[in-house]
Amino acid sequence: MGILDLHVDSIIQQRLFGYDLRKKHRRGIGGQPLFWHADIPRMIEAGYSGACLGVHYWPVEREGGWRELKKQIAYLDALSEADERVERVWGAGGWAATEEGAGRLGLGPGVEGAHMLNGKIERVRELAEYGVGYLTLTHFSANSAATPSMGRGANERDGLTAFGRRLVEELNRYGVVVDLAHVNNPCVLDACAVSQAPVMCTHTGAKGVFEHPRNISDRAIDAIAKTGGVMGVIFAPRYLSGRWRATSEVALDHLDYFVKRVGVEHVALGSDYDGWLPTILADHHDCRDIQTMIEGMRQRGYSDEAIAKISEGNARRVFGEVARRASEAPVREMSASEAPGG
Repeated sequence: MGILDLHVDSIIQQRLFGYDLRKKHRRGIGGQPLFWHADIPRMIEAGYSGACLGVHYWPVEREGGWRELKKQIAYLDALSEADERVERVWGAGGWAATEEGAGRLGLGPGVEGAHMLNGKIERVRELAEYGVGYLTLTHFSANSAATPSMGRGANERDGLTAFGRRLVEELNRYGVVVDLAHVNNPCVLDACAVSQAPVMCTHTGAKGVFEHPRNISDRAIDAIAKTGGVMGVIFAPRYLSGRWRATSEVALDHLDYFVKRVGVEHVALGSDYDGWLPTILADHHDCRDIQTMIEGMRQRGYSDEAIAKISEGNARRVFGEVARRASEAPVREMSASEAPGG
């Protein structure tokens, strides 16, 4: 039974500190803060079949973001070329096609924030060419497309802009998954209404368990599930419980909530390892402890079939469906009112 983690942020550590993903790093303390959680050897030991690696830039719209995106993807390409343990996964279709993993660790990019497009809709096609699995509509600041649930410009009032709606359509057309992590409730509902393909919320929790801006409402949960999409449970105690220290049990509580509300087919894992969280789950020292989630599901009575869906199968199904529908969205020119600032 493999694990496909929808959100691991190790690339940014490489860019900032020269962190070597090919090297096995030491085990951290329980709840290890910030980073040092994942690398290729430890993900393989943990039973990962794959991980979507976050691509980041400071949450502002400028050309530097696009240049940095290309550098981070080039690093992943070079890493995959040099390391025979790794299979570079190309886009949603690649994730769907590599279900058996071919005995190697699948790694592919997910871009965390539409600000890196710098308002240029034509770059969606390039995202697809670069093999990007998903694009998060916003990160920690408002941009030309969407408003965050937390950070600069955050509110629970503003929905998608006209550019944001067009962006969802283009992501559908080119087979890049729409990711709604970090996105405020109105934008989540708008994106689900616009999208003609399943969406993801790659790393999140449920407001119905704990009220926090980074968690999603019942209406959002229902809307994501209605698209056929999935929600990845984050391993952030502060978001999931309000406490700095909490074990895998609290993450399992959120997982249970999603399952009970919309069914096992709509739940996945999105750890946010190496994502600069103040702490990760207290019984996790590094990514190898993702197995506590597998064992916890088993102890809570989940069948092997259900665990396989949550740990890997549901995410691959969504990637596959998005790839299948990639050419169905209508092709049209962007009107003046849809342009950023229009």
